Amino acid sequence: MNPIEKGPIFVSGAYGDKGCAIVKTLLETLELLHLDTQSVYASVIDGDSLSAQEMSSSGAITLSLNVFENYADIVDTLKKVVKLILVIDPLNKRITRDNLFQYGKILIDAAIEADIQHIIFLTPFSELDLLSPPSMPSVNQKQPSASYRSQFMLVQAYLQSAFSKEKITLLCYPGILHQHLLVFKDYIQQHNAFPLPDKYLENSVESSNLNDIARAAAYIAHSPTSRHGGKDYKLTGPQLLTLREVGSNVLHGLGRDIQVDTMDIQRLRQILAHSIGNQDHADFLLEIWGLQQQQQIVGRRFEITRDMEALTGQSGKTLLEYFQDDNACNKFESSSSSKRIIF
Repeated sequence: MNPIEKGPIFVSGAYGDKGCAIVKTLLETLELLHLDTQSVYASVIDGDSLSAQEMSSSGAITLSLNVFENYADIVDTLKKVVKLILVIDPLNKRITRDNLFQYGKILIDAAIEADIQHIIFLTPFSELDLLSPPSMPSVNQKQPSASYRSQFMLVQAYLQSAFSKEKITLLCYPGILHQHLLVFKDYIQQHNAFPLPDKYLENSVESSNLNDIARAAAYIAHSPTSRHGGKDYKLTGPQLLTLREVGSNVLHGLGRDIQVDTMDIQRLRQILAHSIGNQDHADFLLEIWGLQQQQQIVGRRFEITRDMEALTGQSGKTLLEYFQDDNACNKFESSSSSKRIIF
């Protein structure tokens, strides 16, 4: 086994908010922890985009790579690094339920060829969910357009079959990501109300904050592989809220006299699709929130973990702290000429 445990890091999917936040936090953490300079490579769609330019100005090496078309270039890039942070973000124009597994498999195959020493895989779906994981497909089997959860679990299964356990760290961030609530910004502005499902208000949901996820990923990536390799972490905020309490926290956090609009799931799905500009993206959000299928609501297990605190020394932000500390109220107040919200 290659004795190298620390070195350059590659972040896939850095064209989305999650990947971009991880890249920036990796660079910030280098200075914060007084670590030796390590190169951070960021995979982007458009090297001239604002986010790519911001990452470049922060010190990242941004590369315009199409995973589906530039396999040789991906292998060549991965040969320059020691670690891969595998970010798969369905909230972008390239990833769909039909190609999500293929995207993950290509990166994993390239990582094998490049002899990557440590893969940190981020997933919004936990194996603790009381649902049977999908079986491993054959190499030539076409991936069905099933649930997003099934596709993420297939990527995880393939990763675990391709690499030894000590080279893999799983980082799960289940439930509602605080930043995702911005999809309701236009509805709040137009109706002075926050939309919630009418049947599941007392269902508990897990939540986490984008910056907490990025910080945890950075701490793992900057640590020796032997410290976190072979371990699974589940990142949840310090609170477990019902959907009704989520609505109350949003209203309180915004500090506005607005009401809650309850509606059926189909209507909520339409609002999401209109706001985010994509029906599949709306389905993904409903699925990670546990609202897409009734069996997910019945069979899902929720728990608060201390993994965030163990990794970073902090317990993570609550939903109210997100509004207070991240100045989220201003994001909800700002007007937008476009209905589409990109993460």
